[in-house]
Amino acid sequence: MDLKGKVAKEDSTWVKYFSRIRNVCPWSYKLMDSILVWENDEKCLNTIACTFPATKFEAFVFVYKDKTAKQLEQLADKMNKKYTHSEFLWSHPAEGGDSTHVPCIIQQDRDKLAILRENIGYVEEIEKI
Repeated sequence: MDLKGKVAKEDSTWVKYFSRIRNVCPWSYKLMDSILVWENDEKCLNTIACTFPATKFEAFVFVYKDKTAKQLEQLADKMNKKYTHSEFLWSHPAEGGDSTHVPCIIQQDRDKLAILRENIGYVEEIEKI
């Protein structure tokens, strides 16, 4: 298995992206040296994702250039059910707005992310049934 990962700040495209989204995700720009970007096939996702809690990284970004937005959403949902210590988010350039420049899944520590969101006043609306 050939695992390829690099710190986001080592890639000018990611630096530009995190700079652009500072208004909605200010910590990503500040923490670029602790965000690891993986460019591997989906078969490696579980292997890499299970190591996340033991690392010094704030986030893992898994790049999947051939995935649709729907496929990423389904994959993120599956991973959220399996790894309850993490929150998996997905992003696809076709979605526009603050989306990433490549299709990807982002893994972060669930508790740390909740604290970061609280610190900037981000409140997620929960739909009532």
